[in-house]
Amino acid sequence: MAESGRLQADPLFQGLARPPMILGVSYMFFVLNAIMCLIAFIQTNNFIALLVVAPVVHGVGYLLCLKEPRAIELLILRTSTGTKCMNRAYHGHTNSYDIF
Repeated sequence: MAESGRLQADPLFQGLARPPMILGVSYMFFVLNAIMCLIAFIQTNNFIALLVVAPVVHGVGYLLCLKEPRAIELLILRTSTGTKCMNRAYHGHTNSYDIF
């Protein structure tokens, strides 16, 4: 413990707990960026669109990963568990598939 009553974080632990990063973004976001850029290139048939979309999307990902390196993984996990059911009030404020 530190003198001021706050826990000190060991730099070795922080480095081992972070996800693999490529150019400041997580590997998962880097792959999603590549997929989005390829789709933009296929839709426009213009290489300049690829050069415009890639840095913009990467910049957004870089800003997200500054605060939380696993932001994309957390978003994917949240969306994969399902959304809230529209008729929650009828089922006692639970999702309709949770009552059985």
